[in-house]
Amino acid sequence: MSFKNVVIYISIIIATCAISSECFICDTCVCQNSIINCTENGLINILDLWEHTETLKDTTLMHFDYNGITHVKKLPSSKVKCLTLRHNQISSIEDLAFINLIYLKELDLSYNYLTTDDLNQNTFKISRGDSKVSIRPTGLLILRLDNNNLHSLTSRVFEEMEYLVSLSLAGNPLITIDRSTGLALSSLPMLRVLNLANTSICELPDHFLHTPRFLATINLSKNKFTQIPQGLSEVHALQRLDLSYNPIVSILNFPKMPSLKILHLSYMPELNAIGTRAFSNLRNLEEFHCMHNYKLESIDPNAFSYKSSDGSEVELWPNIIKLDLSYNALRYLDSNLLSRWDTLEELNLQGNKWECDCLNQWFVNTLAPMLESKHSEFLIDFTCREPTEMNGKSILDLHHLHYEMRCLDYYNHHPETDGVLLVGILIGVLLAVPFTMGCMMYCAKRKNSLSYYHRIFNQYKAPYSHEFQLRESSIYQPTSIIADGYQCENR
Repeated sequence: MSFKNVVIYISIIIATCAISSECFICDTCVCQNSIINCTENGLINILDLWEHTETLKDTTLMHFDYNGITHVKKLPSSKVKCLTLRHNQISSIEDLAFINLIYLKELDLSYNYLTTDDLNQNTFKISRGDSKVSIRPTGLLILRLDNNNLHSLTSRVFEEMEYLVSLSLAGNPLITIDRSTGLALSSLPMLRVLNLANTSICELPDHFLHTPRFLATINLSKNKFTQIPQGLSEVHALQRLDLSYNPIVSILNFPKMPSLKILHLSYMPELNAIGTRAFSNLRNLEEFHCMHNYKLESIDPNAFSYKSSDGSEVELWPNIIKLDLSYNALRYLDSNLLSRWDTLEELNLQGNKWECDCLNQWFVNTLAPMLESKHSEFLIDFTCREPTEMNGKSILDLHHLHYEMRCLDYYNHHPETDGVLLVGILIGVLLAVPFTMGCMMYCAKRKNSLSYYHRIFNQYKAPYSHEFQLRESSIYQPTSIIADGYQCENR
């Protein structure tokens, strides 16, 4: 193509753009089915959208991720419901920037450079539209502010977001939930999902979760909690809780959470034990995910059970349907941990240090056939670790062989290994005796006579006195005996 033709082609494009201002955004981005996708275009000023109102009027989804955008200006009116601005360099947002997006339900500002000072009560304000309309927009429902540089929140930042149901602050260096942050979160009465993962917090302040009465999901993973936050008992409707990746050493008791159904306690580097009645206050628990805790060696048989509240001493259990205890350091698991194992929809016990003795015989008789019929994929690494001679043996194979595992002896040792030890000792003795005799014969042969050793022995024999030798002779021995109190002599 000649230079002249290139100039003509560019001129045509410019002329077309002059007629229709919509060409630029749809030439640069992908415009299709009411979606505008401008991801990874590297255009810092791509949010100058006022010249493209005709294209935007029917758009419901806009992506402007990975563009190096540093500032968000006031956006023109549109029907957009979801706007994502992830992985940019946004460090400032103009007041009322989203005021015209009256249908906006989801806003994602994750992975930017926003600080506490960049957000105020006007940042997320959205017009409610015409007051004469019978059904008015409710405003934002989902807001993601993950991985910015927020150390705190101003108390009024969510002032006009009373319908917000999901808020994510994950990856921000909050360190502590200070008073203004607590007030900001407490101003969201309809909040259902709160993500505070990886925010370096180590405790929850009192009463700050009391106001959101519909809060159902909290993610507190990857923080610095060393014990279960007792403030969780104030969450009235909590159904899902994630405390994974926290340095909790042992779990002794959870606060009362009668609505909790799903609990995650995985990848906890210090967790080594779960105590008795640890989950007795979680009476409606349905899913328990506790995996990849490489120091977790024991779970008390009564960890889930609780006493009936009617005054009787009847033992009850929650109706757990999903149990994941894979890749911990467990050696034993009591069959009384749950009331019913056959009602489980999912069970994963792979990757532990299972001790294959009579205490775990129920693995072979009960769990292996159950898993084979429901989830055979969870049997791949369901194997013995101890005793040594059974290391790596599949528990399912033991079931097929109708294998009966032996019990430990009084000293908690495997008796079958004692026979091997005794045989080894016997073989050692049998080999040592001829070897020793052979060495002696070889040495004697080198000295030509056994008298050599006799001479050596006599050299060091102590010289006894003549009287001692006489006393030791048979002539000198007394022959008298004592009988019936009288002394009789043989003559």
